[in-house]
Amino acid sequence: MENKRIILAIDDNAVQLRLFKEMLVPRYDLRAVKAASEALNFLNSNEVDLILLDIEMPNISGFEFLDDIRKIPSYISVPIIIVSGNNTEEFLNRARKSSAADVLTKPVNPNVLVSTIEKTLTLKT
Repeated sequence: MENKRIILAIDDNAVQLRLFKEMLVPRYDLRAVKAASEALNFLNSNEVDLILLDIEMPNISGFEFLDDIRKIPSYISVPIIIVSGNNTEEFLNRARKSSAADVLTKPVNPNVLVSTIEKTLTLKT
């Protein structure tokens, strides 16, 4: 049996999480959480191959999550793709300068999402 790559999607929007599921399952083993704090708890006891991260979330923003996760030795090099509805130049510049591997804007095209994930995972290995 083939081992699927594990992707953690973090987004406070349930509709977006459902869309990720429709786009990525059965190709990947998709895990989904609605908050950065849930993601940190999940990552304490689980390994993932890639993270899809919304930035604008309550309590802990995606940028704060990025800073926090990069302090965990086993997650320093895990690729993170930012997927956000914010497409302002200021936001995109900040996102591109972050430790994320790539940045996509919502609504994301399923083919673009899959090809970006594949490219990112290929660069990681």
